[in-house]
Amino acid sequence: MNRLLLLFLISSPVLLKAQRFEAGLFSGFANYQGDLSEPPIEIGETSLSFGGFVRFNASPKFRVRASTIYGLISGSDVNSSDSRMLRGWSFETNLIEVGLQGEFHPLGKDSYATGGVFKANISPYFASGLGFVNIDAKVTVPDNDKDKFPEPDAKTTTLSVPFIVGVRFDAYEHFTLGLEWGWRATFNDYLDGVSKNGNENRNDWYLFIGGSAAYIF
Repeated sequence: MNRLLLLFLISSPVLLKAQRFEAGLFSGFANYQGDLSEPPIEIGETSLSFGGFVRFNASPKFRVRASTIYGLISGSDVNSSDSRMLRGWSFETNLIEVGLQGEFHPLGKDSYATGGVFKANISPYFASGLGFVNIDAKVTVPDNDKDKFPEPDAKTTTLSVPFIVGVRFDAYEHFTLGLEWGWRATFNDYLDGVSKNGNENRNDWYLFIGGSAAYIF
């Protein structure tokens, strides 16, 4: 028993450093690709987004995080370069995403040198996973088109799959910064409230881009 206790006490600092949790905040911008935007996106419709996350550092090269992010997306026919300008449709949607992602850091290194001394490092990463998105779309149209909305098949929840690239800065022993760009593919054409009255053969996408700061426990 004494030997097991001694082994535990010796290995505890190593285990804590190898299996650290983080909690942090995300802030940035949101945009979308769909029926009321010019491809690939309409830069002028970019809005704010923010959220929070927790992250488990399984190893220097692999991390898992759970997150909740809010974003506002919008679009308008006014931005179109064709006859849709005369149609006069627009929308705003509040998005709330709850997701779980795995991060792969191909250049990830241990933050501690021999002897347990912290060393700062920079690590690019790729991430993907699965999320659920709650949609609150508000479509604004002229009076003669109001009978078309809401569309009968409009959905308020959808699955999303993120495709994320980012970079992580381990600046201090208990503090890390990050920048990332993440497109989200959805199984839904109603992020903008428009499908049958738009392009029903192409699902909508949305985007979060921004920075994060996290405390390492």
